[in-house]
Amino acid sequence: MAAPRRRRTAAPAPASDIARRRMERRQASGRRSDARWAEILAGAGRVFGRLGYGQSTLEDVANEVGIRRATLYYYVGTKEELLVGLLHEPIETMRTRLEEVADLPVSAPERLEAALREYVRTMAELPELFIFLSENVHQVMSGPEADHIRDNADRYGRTLAEVIRSGAKAGEFRTDIDPSVAVLGIIGMFNWIHRWYNPEGERSLAEFGDDFIKMALSSLEPAKKR
Repeated sequence: MAAPRRRRTAAPAPASDIARRRMERRQASGRRSDARWAEILAGAGRVFGRLGYGQSTLEDVANEVGIRRATLYYYVGTKEELLVGLLHEPIETMRTRLEEVADLPVSAPERLEAALREYVRTMAELPELFIFLSENVHQVMSGPEADHIRDNADRYGRTLAEVIRSGAKAGEFRTDIDPSVAVLGIIGMFNWIHRWYNPEGERSLAEFGDDFIKMALSSLEPAKKR
């Protein structure tokens, strides 16, 4: 989630009346509170998680929700739009929680630990994030809402790097590793939890997180502490 993402040019606005109404509905301020829209997003999350984003179709989502495909087209015109709608709030939640932790009046190691615990907690609460982490879905996202998702991911990386940078300046972390590189390594490790985590397995998501947090903190310890 920390690496900057390549931006894609938004597609031109559709011309048909159906597409126009769909765009108006997407842009309406109340869409995110619409019960049917929430139901569609939940169904898309289940389908993408079960089949994988690349293998899923809008028809799969319509069948999951129990609506006609024509009804689904009233809300979205492409699978990409569903993906963007599904990830918009979870990615923003992840970023805002980190920024709250980063402002705590405690040491950098304590802030880093708290930030990574929030990362794991958010993944547990919002499993649709696993869709973002399991595939290179950023490559198919375009438009202003997709740019917002990428901006949140970039801000997350910069904020976490600043926590590590402040710890290095205070002598709490080692100084021979670029904080931005450290973030790539740490977040890369956490992002791959989805490869090993099994909801029905012996280890919980929190247990994976605990071990990874220990590894992350120990890797940044100054030489005098190692």
